[in-house]
Amino acid sequence: MPPRSGQWVTIVRAAFGLGIAAWLCLSFVPRVARAAAVAPRPPVVVAGGTTEDATASNNQVKLARDAAGLVVAYVGAVPGGAQVYLARSRDGGAHWIPLARVSDGPWPSRLPAIALDPAGRLHVTWTRYDDGVGKIYYRVWAGRWLGSQSRISPGSGYAGYPGLAVDRAGRPQVVWYGIRGGGVPAYTRHGSIYEIYYVAWDGRVWSSPLLVSTGVPDSVNAAIATGPDGRLFAAWYQYDGRAYQVRYAERDHGTWSAPEGVFHTGSDQFNPDLAADSQGRVSLAWEAHTDLNSAIVYASRAGGAWQGPVTLSVGAAPARHPSVAVTSSGAVYVAWDQDDGQIYLRRYAGTWGPVQRVTGDGGNTFPAVAADGAAAALVWTHVAGRLSRVEYARVPPR
Repeated sequence: MPPRSGQWVTIVRAAFGLGIAAWLCLSFVPRVARAAAVAPRPPVVVAGGTTEDATASNNQVKLARDAAGLVVAYVGAVPGGAQVYLARSRDGGAHWIPLARVSDGPWPSRLPAIALDPAGRLHVTWTRYDDGVGKIYYRVWAGRWLGSQSRISPGSGYAGYPGLAVDRAGRPQVVWYGIRGGGVPAYTRHGSIYEIYYVAWDGRVWSSPLLVSTGVPDSVNAAIATGPDGRLFAAWYQYDGRAYQVRYAERDHGTWSAPEGVFHTGSDQFNPDLAADSQGRVSLAWEAHTDLNSAIVYASRAGGAWQGPVTLSVGAAPARHPSVAVTSSGAVYVAWDQDDGQIYLRRYAGTWGPVQRVTGDGGNTFPAVAADGAAAALVWTHVAGRLSRVEYARVPPR
């Protein structure tokens, strides 16, 4: 099993710093420095007894609102491993109760993603480590499970970190990273040659996995979103022979475009996440790294052109795991964690507002943000000693 996203970033940052040149690249990204605000209110506990990465990874949607209220997907710790669960709130996040266990079987399951379709059904994907090798599984909830869990990735080879979106017809679209069968060995930093794959449900069967990433191998952690016109948008980070860079592609009329870079630098870019608004504008955030620090960077795309980048995080503590959501009015929320153990949030509605600190203590990581009306709804993992739990907060616009 490859390192989890937080572990991988730490390994890469420690072992492959790019020196003063990379620091200069990051220094010239525009900053909008504002003081972080004090947490507005104490968070609510969604579930206890979770894993330390219960809400990982940032490229996956964890929170949705259906007709009955809010639903969160997370990873609970169980004897012998970990399993995926859903929790429900019927009162706007004030109280949470267990809803359903998602994953089954003797192998651990992690990294869930959820998406709501127009009929109100909740689609769930996750990684299950069959015999220690990642596979992508899928299930649908509509007040009850509509069938048992099913594997949607190939039976051989590794597949992990699924991203999930649902199109206008209510059909799930899934991306993941895996190892190409019969691939040509190539040099990468950690000796792996991952690629981004895409599958879709046509109403009867899942399509065969389609390779989306091209170029130098080692493409990791894809995020996916849908637009109002049916287009799909995907982003991931990919090795270019020197550093990892964010790559982007669109699917329109059944065809994926050739991947393109967003804003190339000589330093590493990791963990992108994206969302699209009702006009088809894409909001994208990622980690920009130097050998000494990492910052959260944002860019937007409209009319086939990128605008930005803008650095959102402030302070000396390295920032990681950005999560992006867009409201129906087009306001953008970006959340992230920092090495000070806090969760931070920033809102764009014509201009970027100040950085808001969502948490009041340390030990917080892996935030996931969703739009809940005009407000931001967030969940994250809180770790104190040997105890881990999922927490929730709703942050209204200022």
